[in-house]
Amino acid sequence: MTLISLLLVLFVERVTTKSRYWQADFYSAKYLAGWQRRDGLSGGTSVLLLLLIIALPAIIVFCILTFAVGQIIAFILSTGILMVCVGCPNVRATYKCYLQAANRGDIEACSLYEDQICENQNIPATFGQNLVWQNYRHYAAVILFFVIFGAAGAVFYVLARAVQSQIGNENQHANQIIHVLDWLPVRITSLGFLLVGHFSRALPIWLGHFFAVNLSAKKLLVDVTQAAEEIEPDERDYTEEPCTLVKLAKRNILFLMAVSSGLTLSLIHISE
Repeated sequence: MTLISLLLVLFVERVTTKSRYWQADFYSAKYLAGWQRRDGLSGGTSVLLLLLIIALPAIIVFCILTFAVGQIIAFILSTGILMVCVGCPNVRATYKCYLQAANRGDIEACSLYEDQICENQNIPATFGQNLVWQNYRHYAAVILFFVIFGAAGAVFYVLARAVQSQIGNENQHANQIIHVLDWLPVRITSLGFLLVGHFSRALPIWLGHFFAVNLSAKKLLVDVTQAAEEIEPDERDYTEEPCTLVKLAKRNILFLMAVSSGLTLSLIHISE
């Protein structure tokens, strides 16, 4: 069922443009705004309260899917929840606008679009590397949490990401929570880059970063991506680097899907 949900969601997400009612940011913004009105979400919020805020919707989803509905309804609801959690139409729109600006030679517009998706100025990254990071945050990590923990896991990660984006500058607990959640998924995702990119060049980087507990997820992903896909700089072509890295990210998503399929089939065979 998990594999079918993933295939359906990725296919629909690929061929359609989701309205705001099918976007996680729409619901997470309303949910977190409710806590802010009650002074429950701020720079001084404790780590325990943050975990409660993040976990509460995930617990509700888990209880509903496990105890309140049958398997068929649970499958439909899980697929719908995954559809909401996966993807980031705003980043996709920014990427398309960037390509259009680059093709007409509008370098100033390219710079503005690049700033729109750069979340952490402390970690140097190109536009293409920032796209890979956004792909991880909105696709790979969500998929991995869904595969391992189901729809509740996807909800938990998406809310943790939303909390960190909203108050991360003033609340270090929010950054610590997402750092812990990203630790394993970002290493699995970057391992995929080794296998679909330049393995021998990227492997030493991946191994060197694997046990670096305090290393940020974005720094790890950027370093491995840079080694896995070597791109010759071209001052006249602003589209080559982002297009090449987007293709790398798409190949990696297919790799993760293949691994998920293999694990699912293996578990089915073992259970029989």
